[in-house]
Amino acid sequence: MRRSNNLATLLLVPLLAVACSGNPPPEPVQAEPAATPPSAPPRDDAAEREAAASRICDRATAAMEAGDYSTARQLLQQVLRDYPGTSCAERAPGELRRAETMEALTARIHFEFNLAAITDESAAVLQRKADALRANPSVMITIEGHCDERGSLEYNQALGMRRAQAARAYLVSLGLAESRFRVVTFGEERPLSMGSNEGAWRQNRRDEFVITAGDI
Repeated sequence: MRRSNNLATLLLVPLLAVACSGNPPPEPVQAEPAATPPSAPPRDDAAEREAAASRICDRATAAMEAGDYSTARQLLQQVLRDYPGTSCAERAPGELRRAETMEALTARIHFEFNLAAITDESAAVLQRKADALRANPSVMITIEGHCDERGSLEYNQALGMRRAQAARAYLVSLGLAESRFRVVTFGEERPLSMGSNEGAWRQNRRDEFVITAGDI
């Protein structure tokens, strides 16, 4: 029995020595932090707005040069609405006024079949035209009378002249000098639409207004 006690004592001594040695437990291994992806450079919103506005202004300029004043006006209005503060928007009011003036001065009027009378719709167009002419006193206009294809060449030449003269007379009645207008007729020679149906004929029964002098 004494030998067993001695053996147990011998076995406990090393265990106690390890437990009381004072060595701290091993620290857990720290994982390496994940690499942070490089951040994208900050967006220059002001530059993007300038570029977008400039593209729209370029389109407006092209429309003006092509005589599409309605499209130019709509594009310039878009710049003023969507891109205030840009260089293009600062120039837009002046360009918009010019587009509106050119649109009014060159707007067509149309006539009923075989008639040269000014309709109510045409009267409204001529009123806007007169306002633009008063605001731009150096401008002079050639009024071109046109017809659809029905009728003889001689008859349509005369009808086209009556239509041009009717527009001039209406503008003069609004207080504009007759000397600012020249009238010509092309009869059926320059159709706007090539169809032989009422839709095309309605488009071709018209007066065109061409600016021949003056600054806007």
